[in-house]
Amino acid sequence: MRTWARELESYTHDYVRRGGKQNRRKQVSLIVDFLEYTDAQERVTSLHRIGSRQVIHFWKAHRELSEKTAYDYWLGLCKLWEWTGKPGKPPKPHKRSELTEDPAATAVNQTIFPDIAQAIRAAREARELTIPQLANLSGCELIIIEAIEAGTYDGARVSDIQHLFQILAVELTINRRLF
Repeated sequence: MRTWARELESYTHDYVRRGGKQNRRKQVSLIVDFLEYTDAQERVTSLHRIGSRQVIHFWKAHRELSEKTAYDYWLGLCKLWEWTGKPGKPPKPHKRSELTEDPAATAVNQTIFPDIAQAIRAAREARELTIPQLANLSGCELIIIEAIEAGTYDGARVSDIQHLFQILAVELTINRRLF
């Protein structure tokens, strides 16, 4: 049996015995799903070594979860935080639909930008996203987004830029000039 599984068993045994058993069993199964995913990505030797970084990686890998399911996972993670004595709450999942919906037509939406850096920066600012929020939402590295916005594109792949365009709802149009 894995170390984290033995530790988890000591917390869940009494937890499942009391209260709404069906809901508590569901919460425990969601916690186990999270821990199995985290263990597959990087070996988990103890529950106390689980932190915000692992939760953020989990949210990025499971963006397709419905809001209700993501909230259920988050409640389970809150219980895990409580059991392990961690301060605060675990990171919440971003509501992708909220951040990627096409906003009403604005001057930014209809502006033609001469380069990619200006277009991405303007779209991010129009949606009132910080660079760290965009990095978390897109899964791109913070440094790469900063480089793209600075116009240097160091380490940026075309797929990164394309993904940012998709998240920020930036439409790319190439103007062909015939000579």
